Amino acid sequence: MIFNPHAWYKRNKVVTHQPERRQADRQRVLKGGKVFYKNYSISMDCTIKDESSTGMKIKMDANCALPSDVALLNRKDGKLADAHIVWKHGDLLGVKFSSKMEDVRSFAKADIRRMSIIATRG
Repeated sequence: MIFNPHAWYKRNKVVTHQPERRQADRQRVLKGGKVFYKNYSISMDCTIKDESSTGMKIKMDANCALPSDVALLNRKDGKLADAHIVWKHGDLLGVKFSSKMEDVRSFAKADIRRMSIIATRG
């Protein structure tokens, strides 16, 4: 039998992987979240699917139209960060933090404190 590399390639479907571009490893999680925009006047529920120190993958309604810069609240931890939407595929979005995650209960602004109480109730 003669080895045919072209036939072997087609049959075994060799796959090349793209290099990882994230700065930090993400861990799979399942947490409730909220996305805020327009100076916190509009919020939408989301599910945090995975997270790292530099960003998150979130799931939300595929039909929602979001600006590229939002604030993202991790409802379980009560932590909020400004974020930039890097990619969107259907109902999944990848966001990169543009500020560090901060506990909203420690913020000085009364409107942010009220927002955190409402958002972390469930």
